Amino acid sequence: MSTGTYRALFLHPDEDEDDFSAQLPVLSETPPALIRAATTFEGAQAVAVYRLAEASSWPEAAAFLYEKTVPGTVPGGARLEQVATPDD
Repeated sequence: MSTGTYRALFLHPDEDEDDFSAQLPVLSETPPALIRAATTFEGAQAVAVYRLAEASSWPEAAAFLYEKTVPGTVPGGARLEQVATPDD
């Protein structure tokens, strides 16, 4: 299902990181449980994990709270990966 796009807000509880947003495709009737974003950490490839925090405006918008950064890459070399059901 793809009925357009939504505004994903990426929130950081730590004041050292800036919040940001991105326009992403709507992939299902419910928002993704988490989003993985490609990043670097100490010069190595890493993935920043953002967990769904608020979606009362779905499918127009959803907010994701930064959870952690882990070593690795996003599949297929993409910058962002939307995950419907996390494996944690």
